Amino acid sequence: MKNFSSLSGYTRYIAVFLLCCFPAAAWAQRCVSLEGAPLPKGNPVEKDDLVHLVRQPLLQLFPAGRQPAKGTVLLFPGGGYGVLAVKSEGSMTAAFLNKLGYDVAMLEYRIDAGPNTRDLALADALAAWQLLRNKARQLGLHTKTLSIMGYSAGGHLAARTLQQLPLAAQPDNLMLIYPAYLHETRPGSVYPAVLPPPVLRSRLFTLIAADDVPEWVSSCTQYSKVWKGYDGKGHYILLPDGGHGFGMQKQLPGAAAKWPSLLQAFLEKPDTAAGVNTAAVPTEGSNRKRHEQKLQEAAAQQYDLIMIGNSITHNFEKPAYQAVWNQFFEPRKALNLGFSGYRTENILWNIEHGELKGQSPKVITLEIGTNNIDEKNYPVRHTAGQLAGGIRAIVQRLREKLPDTKIILLRCFPGSYDGPNPTSHRMILDRASELVSGLADNRHVFYCDVNHVFLNLDGTIRREQMPDWLHPSPAGALAWAKAMEPLLSRLMEDHSRDTALPANTAIIPVSKLENDSYDWWSRHAEVLRIKDSINPEIVMIGNSITHFFGGYPLVRSADGRPRKPNGPEAWAALFGSRRVLNLGFGWDRTQNVLWRLDNGELDGLHPRTVVLLIGTNNTSQTNNARANTPAEIVEGIAAICGRIRSKVPQAKIVLMAVLPREQQPDHPRRAVINETNRLLTAFAAKENIRLLDIGPKLLTPEGILLKEIAGDFVHPTEKGYRIWAEALKQEVL
Repeated sequence: MKNFSSLSGYTRYIAVFLLCCFPAAAWAQRCVSLEGAPLPKGNPVEKDDLVHLVRQPLLQLFPAGRQPAKGTVLLFPGGGYGVLAVKSEGSMTAAFLNKLGYDVAMLEYRIDAGPNTRDLALADALAAWQLLRNKARQLGLHTKTLSIMGYSAGGHLAARTLQQLPLAAQPDNLMLIYPAYLHETRPGSVYPAVLPPPVLRSRLFTLIAADDVPEWVSSCTQYSKVWKGYDGKGHYILLPDGGHGFGMQKQLPGAAAKWPSLLQAFLEKPDTAAGVNTAAVPTEGSNRKRHEQKLQEAAAQQYDLIMIGNSITHNFEKPAYQAVWNQFFEPRKALNLGFSGYRTENILWNIEHGELKGQSPKVITLEIGTNNIDEKNYPVRHTAGQLAGGIRAIVQRLREKLPDTKIILLRCFPGSYDGPNPTSHRMILDRASELVSGLADNRHVFYCDVNHVFLNLDGTIRREQMPDWLHPSPAGALAWAKAMEPLLSRLMEDHSRDTALPANTAIIPVSKLENDSYDWWSRHAEVLRIKDSINPEIVMIGNSITHFFGGYPLVRSADGRPRKPNGPEAWAALFGSRRVLNLGFGWDRTQNVLWRLDNGELDGLHPRTVVLLIGTNNTSQTNNARANTPAEIVEGIAAICGRIRSKVPQAKIVLMAVLPREQQPDHPRRAVINETNRLLTAFAAKENIRLLDIGPKLLTPEGILLKEIAGDFVHPTEKGYRIWAEALKQEVL
């Protein structure tokens, strides 16, 4: 656009005339493509004030009359992804925001485009956001603040957009007005498909009416609670009435009449700073009698194992749990310092008031946190950061008082008071656990995640393990003890108390089994060292086939020097600059992967996709491990999927069928692999996991595996990796 002063006299006269006769937002409104190119007009608006056909995704720009503006709002009107409500949720909203001093860019995203409509709309939203971040000034928009606002389906789109953004690219404000579809889950999972990112810089404004669609009201409430629980700032408003789709109509219904003023107050009033973290302030609990009893027990003798926690630990003193206690803990001279109803601040008080006086145990287990997130029985609900601060304070005090004691820091158990499905309670606990997992140095503090024993693959709690969805049953306590036993026995420097190991070796976690051309332990240590800095979008898990593909950690020789991987070109073509972590380890079987996942390789990460290829080495018989049957291999793979779902429930799992090996189709190993894949297909279908079988693409029509595909008839060549990469292309986008 030309500068006003450069226009001819007649043109300037016309411009002044238009400025005097029409509101600024009306005459200055213009349209641009998502590349920033000027467009003559927007998409056609029908008589019902809706856009029914989006010929081209674009932005309508509504500059504020006030200059300079306070910032720009990227606006997504709703319409169920079938139409766009471009008046009451579009231009009228823009006019309101213009009066507050904000420029507005309204996105006309793709609608009614078939099964991929929502993903196409998301692509439009991300492109629009990128355009504003890079070229807002060239478009005449102001960037003092950048916000995203959406109504109904547009609110869903706004939340999805934020979920895709790295921290630095998050908007200053996210405003969701009666957002729809937030109750929807991923295939095979009960976790919401849309959640706030774990680290937030945006402020949130959410508003919905109590008489809206019940699932939308509930999910909007949970989304807002998770946001605040993730230490996010903002406001959640539940109007007593108003229905759905009221937008910025001139005559707003019921309680909705006041909502524009609530939005204005949010934009104009910053959030107050957080006060003292009460989760880290020692506070006496309610059970003084038990405290006095434990002081006497601690004074009477020395204990080698001390278990600290809330009712989950306290329950070991009940008769029904005594069998578990007597098998795993009593022989180790254990003291139970579990207190029902206690929070981190109460445990801190207990420690400060003598419960560990005179003790020097070999190991302390710490299980605490769920009561800090309880919003039904306590006046204060702590955030994930506050809970993590409380746990951190406990660990610090334990280290100061008992510097030679090993600490097992348990991931917060997955229960809540709201049934088997995850709610904000569980998600806040999970986030707090992620934050404190970094306390583990594997010398003095050890992070232990046993939550998979309580969960089904879809994320629901197993009723037999947690009948009240909060406390482990005796069977759940036994499963917990068995899962913790490998670490506990190692730190206690005694023998395992687990006397009933399963017959299937494929599901018993073990570390390195076979010697190979690299240092297994060094690779594991390198994974733990670099994984957080990579912050992977994609995680590849497997054996040498994955190991030799490429990426980080680098492929190394036995002496630690890097060597060229087998598929670098295919890796680069598939992943480009994307952040990928390679958890492939040569010679690994399912049991080795289980050990690595139990020992931190996936903890604290938030990948969008996990690709799992494992099982071929379980078909081998060696001096260190027996060959497994197809059913045993699939059980091992299912156990790995359970770990993945428990640790990174938001991630999509792409499960690879076991690749063909050996040259000829009649080789006996081929029959084992074929039967394994048949069973794997049934498992994946039952659990709604994406199974990808590229075996036929690697073989000739006669079933022969050529050397040009796999030089040793096991490991792919560059050509073989290209076939895998091509198949993965659509799965890891």
